[in-house]
Amino acid sequence: MENDQSPTSVSPLALGGAITGIFALIFSIIYLFVRSPSSSSSSSSSETNEIENPSKTDNDRKKPAPKSTTTKLIKQDTKVANKFAHPWLCASLRAHSSSVTGLNFSHNDKYLASVAEDDSVLLWPTKDFDGKEHKHTRVNIAFDQANRVIFSPDGKAFLVNLLKENVIRVYKFEKRADGLITNAHAVLDFPKKNESPIISIGIACTGKFIISAEVNNKIVLYDTKGEVLDTIETHQGHLTYAAVSPCGRFFGSSGFMSDVRFYEVCFEKSNGNFKETRKAFDLKGHNAQVSCFSLNKDSTRAATISKDNTWKLWNTDVDYLHRQDPKCLYTGKLSYNIEDLGLIVLSPDALSVAISIDNRIMFYNLSNEEKKCEQDIDNSHSDTIRVLTMDSTGRYVASAGDRQIRVFHNIAEFKGLIDDLTQKAHTAKQLTLKERMEEQIHDAMSKIDKILNGAS
Repeated sequence: MENDQSPTSVSPLALGGAITGIFALIFSIIYLFVRSPSSSSSSSSSETNEIENPSKTDNDRKKPAPKSTTTKLIKQDTKVANKFAHPWLCASLRAHSSSVTGLNFSHNDKYLASVAEDDSVLLWPTKDFDGKEHKHTRVNIAFDQANRVIFSPDGKAFLVNLLKENVIRVYKFEKRADGLITNAHAVLDFPKKNESPIISIGIACTGKFIISAEVNNKIVLYDTKGEVLDTIETHQGHLTYAAVSPCGRFFGSSGFMSDVRFYEVCFEKSNGNFKETRKAFDLKGHNAQVSCFSLNKDSTRAATISKDNTWKLWNTDVDYLHRQDPKCLYTGKLSYNIEDLGLIVLSPDALSVAISIDNRIMFYNLSNEEKKCEQDIDNSHSDTIRVLTMDSTGRYVASAGDRQIRVFHNIAEFKGLIDDLTQKAHTAKQLTLKERMEEQIHDAMSKIDKILNGAS
């Protein structure tokens, strides 16, 4: 019996069906592969919309929202945040990429220095404040960060405190013909004498001494070359603020305790060498921690703000060598509780004061007994105001609590000046003196009118 070895024949119809099935399978796989990413992207977009609109109900979440709606809302919110407006606002300075932690006007008021968490110092010409364009010079702090900045009295250098190294660094700079600062470079690091973090630095207008105050009650005094003159232990629990008086004679500190302590830095009359640091006077009267203080130009008046939700105005024109104590002239009850931080700055002539509580700023006219609040500006920053400063004329008040710097016209100062001069003009006996006062009154009124009309 012979076996049949011939190949089995395949019909053309069966072969065609098999090929068609293979192609159908391939197309199905390709279709599913292409469709899958599209579905994932749509789901991710839906999740984003829900997060950005947490007030949606469950029914709203079932309805797919158009992708462009959320984008438009975000853009509108950003515009609102960046377009803070107020009649007293002079300028909003935007160039830092992180929160601003320090501000300081130069002694001649031609520049404003700002330092931020983006490891940079920006130097702004104040002449540009009233314009639309705000030029500045950026100085990067290499391998470190700073949170305080001050100008030298001669206007040729600025100082910062380095956070990592915990020392003071000096930068010198040059100026171009147009007034813009250039060629800023580090020239000196002071020796490290502070053991805990530095919270404040200051320099006397005479240039005779510099201070660095640390958390753990220690204040170190240096000369301009970085040589240590003295070290003071304040015994205030811990320090939260310290500053040199505008007159250059004193420095003060406040901390956990409810008082402010001032010291006088004395120099030899014969050769100008450092002599001693002696206790001058204390400001006592608050019932809780004093978070900030400020003195006027000649240190005859002081202002303080405390966690007891009051601010006080003081007469510091006292004979402290014979143990005469400062007198509290006025106590103001704050309309808002200090949840985070309260700051205060007194004008050079003590006719106005600016107070910040969290993210609002209030401007007071001090020329009369009632100490009228001329303006209360809420939400001036998106976060708590960390620094509040005033120029040496009292014309500008600058604040920072986020990446932006607000520069305000201090109209309360002009109003205080008008009230003060009006009272003096009534009692002036000399005609020339009275006429001069009337001119000053008219000039102040014109400035207010120009500011408000220009801002409208």
